[in-house]
Amino acid sequence: MDELEGLECLIALSELDARKRELDALAAALPAELEKRENELDARQEELDQLQRVLEEKQRERRRLEASVDDKTQLLAKYRAQLESVKTNKEYQSLQSEIKVTREQISDTEDKLLELLEGIETTRRSIDERRRGLEELRAEVTRANEEARARLRDVEVQLVEVEEKRERLIPTLSQPVRAGYVRLFERYQGGAFAVVADGVCQGCYVNIPAKVVADLRSGAKLYRCESCGRFIFSVVPD
Repeated sequence: MDELEGLECLIALSELDARKRELDALAAALPAELEKRENELDARQEELDQLQRVLEEKQRERRRLEASVDDKTQLLAKYRAQLESVKTNKEYQSLQSEIKVTREQISDTEDKLLELLEGIETTRRSIDERRRGLEELRAEVTRANEEARARLRDVEVQLVEVEEKRERLIPTLSQPVRAGYVRLFERYQGGAFAVVADGVCQGCYVNIPAKVVADLRSGAKLYRCESCGRFIFSVVPD
């Protein structure tokens, strides 16, 4: 293989490696994207479950207050019945006092019960809204996840294709060139090459000797910039 072919192979390898890096990033991001959506669903479900627990607690309190009103109503009826059998004024006044207190307790409990019933209705409406929102979100997440999984399968297929092409290219390069390329690719995050324009390396903006520029234009030899180390090639002016 001549130097020009070696440069062309290196450029092709660089393009494949850049594409592989891009695909690897996508392959890593897509599962995280799926997990993020699932976590959002779980959080919304937990909010709904918490509201349901609040409603259940309010329902228990409603039953307790209703039982208290029933008990005090029965007690009030008992006091009223006792009024008919009292024999002294003191007993009568005592019962009237008990009746007054019991009525006030019933009234207070009924006020609390009314407020609680309003809260129950508000919580029910909120639960219905959250449930509808959760169902809509679940449908959206299902659709988005199906699309993401399809993209992931496509990415995995493309990765296999890129790997196969890389495996065919790598053996065509000498070990020193291949090792140098790998170090440059990692160092410059894929930018292992630089164009020489007007006698200047466009990677580090250092002047390139005229003889090297001439060799680059003829494709006679594979060069690396003495300053940045990148493989360099020339663009022939129009």
